[in-house]
Amino acid sequence: MGNATDPIHESGIPTYVFFAFGFVGNGLALVVICCNREHHQWRSFYIFFVGLAMSDFLNQVIVFPFEVLRYGSNFNYTIPPHLCKVESFIYSFTQISSGMIISGIGTDRYIFLSNHGQPHDTMLWNRRKYLVCLLVIWIFSALVSSLHLFVGKSSIFYPGSWCFIDVMDKGIGSVFSATVYALTGIVVLVYTVYIYICVMCMSCRDPEQRGRLLDADRVTGFYDVHVNVFLAISVTLYVVCWGPFLMDIFLRGIKVIPGCPGKLELWLVRLIDLKSNVNPWLYVLLRKEYIRRIFVRFQSCHEGNIQTAPPDGESKRLLQESQITFSNPSSQCSNYMQN
Repeated sequence: MGNATDPIHESGIPTYVFFAFGFVGNGLALVVICCNREHHQWRSFYIFFVGLAMSDFLNQVIVFPFEVLRYGSNFNYTIPPHLCKVESFIYSFTQISSGMIISGIGTDRYIFLSNHGQPHDTMLWNRRKYLVCLLVIWIFSALVSSLHLFVGKSSIFYPGSWCFIDVMDKGIGSVFSATVYALTGIVVLVYTVYIYICVMCMSCRDPEQRGRLLDADRVTGFYDVHVNVFLAISVTLYVVCWGPFLMDIFLRGIKVIPGCPGKLELWLVRLIDLKSNVNPWLYVLLRKEYIRRIFVRFQSCHEGNIQTAPPDGESKRLLQESQITFSNPSSQCSNYMQN
């Protein structure tokens, strides 16, 4: 086990902040998306996002409390061995499953564009199909994350606040488990970047394709783009925050990097925690209602007429009236003739 003999001088502030923001952010994101289920009708993105928030929330309620306890006790509390195994599994599971869910969203959008924008996620059986896909992702992630529980070892690493696969162990089981975890994560990252580059290229070459990626709900002449912005930032965060940790685990698993994980790995873990904390807040802040209000307020200020955005009900009523008017040109012409 990676215990240090020197006195530990690490601040617990990052852990406290990540725990508070992650717990509130993921919980709030789940509440928001469930409260708005009548509007989004559980389209594919929202089904996958619930799975993403649940995976991150699992890490918040199982792993983080013991990290907080470790720092709060001034490093006197030691994580028990049996609990270390659970934490190492949960930590690995949440990262693999979250990465695969992000890649699943990208794959879904690629298939949507390949089908020329035909709706494929509004029927009940299609929703069940996405739920099955989410379940398959969780099962596969659990299998990859549990290898070290059967053929390898778990260990506590500096400063005794986080547990993972024992990359110091030279046994074939630990080496195999660490290598499989790292390679799985690297493949998921590479595939995710590739699929999103394909989506961007398809949409940039054809303006019509770019319009198909936007939500169909138009309010005050402005299309919602919160899903696209969320995915772009999420993919960037996954590559920047998760990639270095995967490479470190891979190189340690094949014994290219010797020694015990220390302060560098601690900061790599904190990068992963940062990524898991930012995702739910991105969704909450990038919701279409907030973007619409900002857009309308900016447009009003630019025109010199300060006003707030109309409520959702009024916006929908105006949109329906405009659609009826344009769909019945004969009635419109008759009104002109009467006048």
